[in-house]
Amino acid sequence: MVETLEDNVCPPKLKELIDSTINKLNEDCTSLLGRNFGISKPNCKIMILGKFVDNNDGNYYLINSELEGFYQGNIYTILKLSDAIKISSVLLGSEDKEIKEKIEKGELDADGTDGIMEFSRQYSSIIESVLRNKLPKQIQVKLSTCTAINKDSARDILKDNSSNEYLNFTSLLLIKGFETEGFNMLFPIESVGDFFGEEIHEKSTKVLVTDDSLTDVRIIKKYLANTAFQVISAQNAREAFSILQKEKVHLILLNLNLPEQSGIEVCKKIKKTPYTRGIPLIMISGMPTQEAVMESLQAGARDFLVKPFTKEKLLQRINKFKLKEKPATLF
Repeated sequence: MVETLEDNVCPPKLKELIDSTINKLNEDCTSLLGRNFGISKPNCKIMILGKFVDNNDGNYYLINSELEGFYQGNIYTILKLSDAIKISSVLLGSEDKEIKEKIEKGELDADGTDGIMEFSRQYSSIIESVLRNKLPKQIQVKLSTCTAINKDSARDILKDNSSNEYLNFTSLLLIKGFETEGFNMLFPIESVGDFFGEEIHEKSTKVLVTDDSLTDVRIIKKYLANTAFQVISAQNAREAFSILQKEKVHLILLNLNLPEQSGIEVCKKIKKTPYTRGIPLIMISGMPTQEAVMESLQAGARDFLVKPFTKEKLLQRINKFKLKEKPATLF
């Protein structure tokens, strides 16, 4: 079982961002639809995306808003299919009686599909307007996909993201004239640190990831977001030693193939330097030879991890190096 930390507390800056996003969505969607559109104040919980779908029967509609620019990831909005029918029908100017008949049928016709797709584009643009105003770095938000979804189709639609952890902001959605339904907005868990440098939980163990692949560093950050490990990154040996001089690092993940200097050479230098020689080091590589693995271990690496690896595999290898929490004392 993967060890993670569970907490329903949303960090304050992210909470403020979510509140601003919901307020803006309520205002602009009300204007877009021409009738009251209200998302209630949400509760926040950490959950795996695929498990959310597995634990909820019925038919839903998924809006996948993709983050681009400095920030990466996907914001998933999941609402009841009946709400998607309401929204598309209101946009098309249907009367309430006709809308309720469509809800009873439980299907989006061709016009309804076009209507909810246009709403999803506008919805993603509204989110972008808030994030651009609130976040310190450049960001774009575009509609990636929008589609009906249920338990049977979820794995194919969500693909690799189904196993990722998200912050699920659970609310109620009220569209004037109709019954209130559930509404869920899921932010990638790594956005907590990426957006404002906040942490969901106290981080007791600092991990220096030295890798010139920003994609691989981002994956490791995502895997460790809801754990006791804090990730610090460097792209080369020079950056790594600069960090090691300033920070108290408890574990090093070192890429075998680095620009300018090989990981084995860097490992040897780390093990010869008095203030770094005692730090556990794990070498990582995509296609290592048996010789490279042996040289890494002889140079002082404690373990070798082959890319690509799962979150489970990563935690299996590094949990032994996690700092133990000190017991509370009275004096």
